[in-house]
Amino acid sequence: MTQALVLASLEIQRFRAFRHLQIERLGRVNLVTGKNNVGKSCLLEALWVYAHRGSPPRILPLMEARDEIQYPSRYHNTLNISDDTEQQILNIKHIFYGRNDIHNSLPPIKIGPINKPNDSLTINVGWFNRSDKDQVLALVTQLGSQEQEFHPLARYIERRGLWPPEKKDMIPCVFVTANGLEPHQITSLWDAIALTDLEKEVLTALRIITPQVERVTLVSEQGTRRGRIPIIRTPKFNIPVPLRSMGEGMNRILEITLALVNAQNGILLIDEVDSGLHYKVQPDLWRLIFGIARRLNIQVFATTHSWDCIEAFQKALQQDPQGDGMLISLRTKKRSLATWSPSCSTNPSWLS
Repeated sequence: MTQALVLASLEIQRFRAFRHLQIERLGRVNLVTGKNNVGKSCLLEALWVYAHRGSPPRILPLMEARDEIQYPSRYHNTLNISDDTEQQILNIKHIFYGRNDIHNSLPPIKIGPINKPNDSLTINVGWFNRSDKDQVLALVTQLGSQEQEFHPLARYIERRGLWPPEKKDMIPCVFVTANGLEPHQITSLWDAIALTDLEKEVLTALRIITPQVERVTLVSEQGTRRGRIPIIRTPKFNIPVPLRSMGEGMNRILEITLALVNAQNGILLIDEVDSGLHYKVQPDLWRLIFGIARRLNIQVFATTHSWDCIEAFQKALQQDPQGDGMLISLRTKKRSLATWSPSCSTNPSWLS
């Protein structure tokens, strides 16, 4: 029996580049295309924020990766706000459409399925009085009609690493950026599936490029502080070989597959999915993604601006009678000389 998707449709309002975006139909595996600067990465970030219910510990690293926020060099144990911290919290404006300065409040961000208000996330920002009558800038998040949650931003800026536990109703979500995963992320994802049947999925993926791979694991690198690194064993060599020495494509497939099998019953996000991968291996990778996504109940969102990647997606979908794939084309919709907003088209029958 086919399991329900996390999102059958998507509406984004006032998040980053999107004034208002609607995608009326989503598939289990979604490939997002479009020119540079139309919002492909923004769409993935919106889904990440939605899956984590607007949690500041998940939003702030996105801003840090875009140089929109820099954390203080020292972490404080009080809520006394320095001038530097005050400037940093005001930079939250970057996630709101238009990046307008925060005076009182900004129009709220809304992310969720179309016409399902109980499943939609709302994010507001504004100044609020504390008991001592000082004002603090806070994000206010609300899922549907649930109780609002207040997140004073200074607490997260000045207490990085001492954040409160995240909510239990978050959707499992793994994000593979265009630059790949950090070593500690690879280690964490591997440890979560080590000695389980999901190890076999990783091995199968690596064999797309190197069919002779017999084993894969992570080991500590002696004499360094880099942590554990992936190594493989093949008949060609009588010693284990660092995976990275086998080429960037092997490392990319490892990252994508590790992320995929760790996103069970949730969402996988992949920016520039074809990065480092030769066009001839991409159909096999898409077939693997379709199969695992269906078996583990995962909804996949990937981006590309490569025609080779689109053709590989098409080929894999044609060969999978149970495949549920959707091509989403983002483009800018001009409304005036001064403003524009991204729009999209989806084509579920694009193979005909």
